Amino acid sequence: MSMKKHQWVGIVRAIVLAGGYAKRLWPLTLDRPKPLLPLGDGCILDFVISRITLVNEISEIIISTNRRFESNFIEWAKERGHANITVVPEASTREEEKLGPINAVWSIVRERPDDYLIVAGDNLFSVDLKEMVYFYHKVKAPTIALYEISDRELAKQYACVELDEKACIINFEEKPSEPKSLLVSTGIYVLPWSSISRIHEYLAEGNPPDPIGKFIEWLTKKEAVYGFKFKGYWYDIGSHESYRSAQEAFRGMSFKNKNK
Repeated sequence: MSMKKHQWVGIVRAIVLAGGYAKRLWPLTLDRPKPLLPLGDGCILDFVISRITLVNEISEIIISTNRRFESNFIEWAKERGHANITVVPEASTREEEKLGPINAVWSIVRERPDDYLIVAGDNLFSVDLKEMVYFYHKVKAPTIALYEISDRELAKQYACVELDEKACIINFEEKPSEPKSLLVSTGIYVLPWSSISRIHEYLAEGNPPDPIGKFIEWLTKKEAVYGFKFKGYWYDIGSHESYRSAQEAFRGMSFKNKNK
């Protein structure tokens, strides 16, 4: 398969990042991965998958998880009747053994050279992924979804981004002590093979394997990366408080049976 074919024929694969142990949500996540926590008529992952499947060109969705929770995701996929979902675990069974999401993504994509949509498995968002992929094809460059928050202190927990007039990223800073922007990365990326394959180069330089935003920050210094801004809502489920807020917001909503 040629590099040209890899780059712009379409996003045929998606990766859902679900390899964390979510200690901040214990005891809820002691025996259940965060993406499978209840939400609406299903779970967080049902919402994520319902959004990804709106991108018609995607033929395979890969759940990147760990060995401890591998069976949970296999059981979930079987129960939902998903035929196009592959569960790929890394070897860890506890937090201290984690390889990091960048290593986990590299272990997946090096065997499957393609363009990728990557979504954090604990994300609830209003961004239209179909529109985002269309934008990606238009700019022909790596694209990340951005959301503007209103709390400067909260911004310190995320990757803060500045754009030029063409939506090209001119500054990307992971967890800044003094945020220059309230526009934050939401853990949703569209990456061509030519860019995602550079993870090998990134890791070879001795860069950290976690978080994935560190790779994006590095990539912005190597090539043009674009931001796709969206409005509406974005929930990053990282605490009991944020999970309770999401449960309330999605109470009574149905998306479990829209994924088949």
